[in-house]
Amino acid sequence: MIAASAICINAEVKAQDDEFMPEMVGVPNFYFDAISLASTDPGMSRLDLYAEVPYSALHFYKLNDSFHSNYDLTFSVSDSLELLIDEKWVSESLDAKNYSESVSTHISNLTQRSFSLHPGSYVIEVRLKDNETQKITHQKRRVVVRDYSTPQFNMSDIMLVSRLSRDSAKVTIFPNISGIVSNERDTLTLFFEAYGSLAIDSVRFVLSVRNLGGMIMLSDTMMQQFKTTRKTNFPTIQVTHLVAGDYLLQIKAVPYVATDTGISRDTIISSVKPFSIRMKGLPFSINDLKKAIDQLQYIIDSDSLDAIRAAPSDRQRDLFMSFWKKKDPTPNTERNELMEEYYSRVQYANKHFGRFTEGWKSDMGMVYIIFGAPNNVESQPFPVDSKPREIWTYYELNQQFVFVDLTGFGDYRLQNSLWDLYRARSR
Repeated sequence: MIAASAICINAEVKAQDDEFMPEMVGVPNFYFDAISLASTDPGMSRLDLYAEVPYSALHFYKLNDSFHSNYDLTFSVSDSLELLIDEKWVSESLDAKNYSESVSTHISNLTQRSFSLHPGSYVIEVRLKDNETQKITHQKRRVVVRDYSTPQFNMSDIMLVSRLSRDSAKVTIFPNISGIVSNERDTLTLFFEAYGSLAIDSVRFVLSVRNLGGMIMLSDTMMQQFKTTRKTNFPTIQVTHLVAGDYLLQIKAVPYVATDTGISRDTIISSVKPFSIRMKGLPFSINDLKKAIDQLQYIIDSDSLDAIRAAPSDRQRDLFMSFWKKKDPTPNTERNELMEEYYSRVQYANKHFGRFTEGWKSDMGMVYIIFGAPNNVESQPFPVDSKPREIWTYYELNQQFVFVDLTGFGDYRLQNSLWDLYRARSR
């Protein structure tokens, strides 16, 4: 591997093969969530769908002294065979006071629609159409809508809460639809509803958070008297000590039923919710700062990289952010487009070029991260009397990179000399 002092970023370079279209992972086009709750309609359940669209994902046009954007959202509900059951369409118009606001990753618009559905399994699709660019993006997810009418006790899905607003009459919930929690927060608030018959005496709720390896990172228990048929809950969990990464929250409810002979335990009910801890100011794809520092090796000289690695943990983030701040092409905005592009390439490399090592460490990953998507890819999987190979061509660089699968197991190695990389990078 080599230490590069610059990365080739060219928005005009496009791959002819869709396989090499880069994935922009700094900010998703939009977030959506589905929350199942009890309905007031007999035999039915309620499914609330939320879509949160960051301003940075939309195209704003300037009109007089402000910026404007408009888009359409379509919420579709299909059965398990993906046959359409119901659909709702929404048109949204947004105004931003200035350019910085129009490209902000921290300002977004939230849309919510509810569906009355029979309990069962469904396929949910949300489509976003930017009316200025006519670009359409969509997300699809399978969800299970519970039957809240028959069990003696049940509970809704879990919602992550961004903040609560309380007054004497009501509590207003501002949901966290993205599931992304800043590592600078101390606590995370949750919302869920519990439903039960009047026979329920009390309920013990067991909250736990596991990492993707299944290890329990925290747990807590709360006991509630249950003298109603519907109860809202807003528990909080401490997230201060959780490192950046992906987690699974689970709430188990253990109801206790009053009988003539005493109190007995009823069937255990549980709900789960994924969420992510991310470092403030960093792209969504970065969930491990030490690894993100290692991945700098294609854009930083070796001495500077060693200095960041050798720094105390509490200084590494400052040095990392300082490095990227100097390279920010738009320092007056909150986004650092170069950092987002760089780590989107790292994530793409990990997804597509990893065989016997992480994709970003592979030869293909190295070239992709430094130069981006090639203009043309010539694949020769079954050449006569030679090994499988791929040839990547970059027209603006007047350069080709040849990769050969020497083992026959998809481990493509770069055949160019390091001088070719240095020469191409300096153009």
